[in-house]
Amino acid sequence: MLAWMIYAVLVAIPLSMAALIAEQAAKYRRTPTRWAWMTAIVASLLLPIVIATVSIQLPGFLRPAASTAPFALRDTTSIPLASTVIDWGGAKSYTSSTQINAILRDLWLASSITLVLFLGLSTALFYRRKRNWNRGYLCGVPVLVSDSVGPAVVGLIRSRIVVPAWLLQESQGQQQYVIAHEQSHLKARDPLLVAIALMLLVAMPWSPLLWWQFHRLRCAIEVDCDARVLRGGGDVGEYCETLIQVGQNQSGYVGAVTAMSESRSFLERRIKIMLSKPQKWARASALALISVSVGMAAFAAQVTPPAVHAPSTKSAVTISPSLLEEYEGFYQVSDLSLITVTRKGNGLTVLPMGQAAVQGPIDVSPISNTEFLVPGLGATIEFVSGAENHAMTLIVHLNGRAVITASRVNQVTADQIREALAARIKDQKPFPGSDKAIRLMLSDSDSGVGMSPELAQIRADQQASMKKYLATLGPVQSYKFAGVTDFGWDSYNVQHKNGSEQILLLLNKNGVIVNALRHQ
Repeated sequence: MLAWMIYAVLVAIPLSMAALIAEQAAKYRRTPTRWAWMTAIVASLLLPIVIATVSIQLPGFLRPAASTAPFALRDTTSIPLASTVIDWGGAKSYTSSTQINAILRDLWLASSITLVLFLGLSTALFYRRKRNWNRGYLCGVPVLVSDSVGPAVVGLIRSRIVVPAWLLQESQGQQQYVIAHEQSHLKARDPLLVAIALMLLVAMPWSPLLWWQFHRLRCAIEVDCDARVLRGGGDVGEYCETLIQVGQNQSGYVGAVTAMSESRSFLERRIKIMLSKPQKWARASALALISVSVGMAAFAAQVTPPAVHAPSTKSAVTISPSLLEEYEGFYQVSDLSLITVTRKGNGLTVLPMGQAAVQGPIDVSPISNTEFLVPGLGATIEFVSGAENHAMTLIVHLNGRAVITASRVNQVTADQIREALAARIKDQKPFPGSDKAIRLMLSDSDSGVGMSPELAQIRADQQASMKKYLATLGPVQSYKFAGVTDFGWDSYNVQHKNGSEQILLLLNKNGVIVNALRHQ
């Protein structure tokens, strides 16, 4: 969930830029600007969903030989921006956390419901205030007269123009411009456009870019309305004076309606747009901007969604409750790390402690009597039984390799591990031999000396990418112990010639590096 939300924001960024550029192109051509923002809102909602989930069945002449499988749209993308951002700073473990994703789903649903309730409450309050408004006519047009609300168009099914009482005392010319402006909103169905945009926002209310796009849409609607009024024969000077007069008598808030009165800064922008003269090479400039806008939209469509781990090819199985109970207990990873296993339904809940890569409880499901699938990580947990069929060892496999081997311990030992970790976090002192270990990491030695065999193998597998990573940072200039993390690892801040990085180290009691993480 978190990975997809990050991906959706990354897609919305170039789409917002594309809309901004397309809006400028429309201004050069003196054409409506609001459709650029409406398109951006729709695309920001639908594009991440479609690219990440939709597959299509290609016609026979386009399919590879002997292939009948649907073609996934995600396979057409070529920019792994989302994966790069999600992996930055060790965020990957959080994006795959079952607990965090469940919290985010609840918050998403709660925010959507809250927005719906707010809109409903605003509508109810509006109709309550509307009862106190008087019916009347202004320039021969039926209107509602309020104490301070308006000029605006209110209502969706039966839209009406509402004007404030002070407008009745103004000159007939200003009244005509106000009515012309609001009637233009009605003819263009602007209230319906705003309502549709709000309904789309309900689907993804947590995205700040969507709210910014909605704000730009509201502004574009007013700019387009100004242009229509002036094209209808209005005098730009008199019309601008009317806008200033309306702005000085700021309307009361009646929710998301198309109102003539906006903020002073936006009013200044509207006036500058109306007073601007057609630019030389406007058509060529607009064409160039449209090309850039289309390119930005194409870039957004090419952003690769975060990886979706394929489900295990092994079928899910149901195992006996008594066997699940045999797996419950504590498994020691190190002197400071512990895995607690408890039963949950037809599966287990695994709670790691003292692990940097995975934190929080994880629900795992059985794929055999001894193996369980870890969702989102592409990992499995295997239980190895000893005498009397009691599980004595827990092994975590990642990509076919055993990365964690933990032996079963009793409650007393588990409590000692917890106390040792708490004491280490409180003391904030480095491991014995930590300085030697950090210098070994910074030396980029390929020998694996001073490391556990598992870490040495991982380091060897990542040698090419690590050399590229270090070449970007440049030579080491200094390093400093930054403290002990909440999971008991030593943290170092390392300054390179071209940047900085953080290195996390886990040592055993013999000073051997058993695990390490480094990121910028």
